[in-house]
Amino acid sequence: MSLFLSRISKLSAYKVKNARFFSSLPESSPYLLLSSEKLGETCEGNETVRQKLFDPRKEETVSGSEKTLPKELEGDILVGASKGWVLSMDKKDSSLHLTDLCKPWVSSSPRVMSLPSLGFDPCVTVKQVSLSSSSPDECTVAANFSESQLSVCRTNCDSSWTHFKTPFPLLQASDLMYSKRDNAFYFASNKGLYMGSLHLSSNKLKYQELRFSSLPKFPEAEWEMLDTCFMSKHFVESPSGELFFVKWYRQFLHKENNNNGRREVEDIHSKTRWFMVFRQDDNTKALSYTQDIGDLCIFLGKSEAFCLSASLYPGLKPNSIYYIGSGLGSYHLPSGTVRPYNPLGSPKTLHAPFWLDPISS
Repeated sequence: MSLFLSRISKLSAYKVKNARFFSSLPESSPYLLLSSEKLGETCEGNETVRQKLFDPRKEETVSGSEKTLPKELEGDILVGASKGWVLSMDKKDSSLHLTDLCKPWVSSSPRVMSLPSLGFDPCVTVKQVSLSSSSPDECTVAANFSESQLSVCRTNCDSSWTHFKTPFPLLQASDLMYSKRDNAFYFASNKGLYMGSLHLSSNKLKYQELRFSSLPKFPEAEWEMLDTCFMSKHFVESPSGELFFVKWYRQFLHKENNNNGRREVEDIHSKTRWFMVFRQDDNTKALSYTQDIGDLCIFLGKSEAFCLSASLYPGLKPNSIYYIGSGLGSYHLPSGTVRPYNPLGSPKTLHAPFWLDPISS
């Protein structure tokens, strides 16, 4: 089985409860990619595969239709996702491909678009990817291949990537996000103090200090606890063009084992502790803390963050964040309630799958 399959098929060894199987799935729904399993081969020798997905509207595992794995993707690993498209890389020569293979609503013959090779060490790890459009035929692809470098290329146009160096690790713990409203890619600095932007009209990096007009009112002990957590930062744009800045706090917990008087750490895992959401003011650009995003749902994971109107997707819970990483679950902003999902047993078996944005359909 190719690396492309093996990297996302670690989950398939676990039994799936309450799974449903469909020859085709409705387009109008977000899905979480859980795994991909090999089914067999075609007469031409191509592998056939089928994806397992989690449907957050029905809170159940579903399976897509059988598809043929394109030859170009054999040996590739998945490294990022944006607007329903997945970016894969061949570690041997650092060649990159965009594919709609993982979209459950795609036909049995998925598309593959080749991107320029990175032109440097193929052992580099792709951390994030963002597309300026759901149509890869005419879009700009942005990715960060290191903590302090942003790289972009235009599909069907550029023969190489353009690399931008940032003055400090702006991209260390931040998502990349494309703003349709501003025609720009956004990302945040390590501690969330600055916002970097690449406006496609000027093709230049710019930076601005993030200004917060209000913060949550927590007891001092709560702030001290949050200071011990790992915090990731995410920009996300609503369908109407509102910009949100999300801070995701995850606490590391450990289990100790007393071995002949010696305390040893037996296990370390992380747990989602808190989300803070800030809404940007259109005029002042200041960020204000909010626990009310109305009918909206935010989706966070290893893919580019996106935002949907819950009323358009019956079953989604409004005013919530759906997340993957430190478990799979949803977080209700007004109450601070976490609802865990366990579609394949232990959340520890979920190895950074990607949310697939239905808007791209």
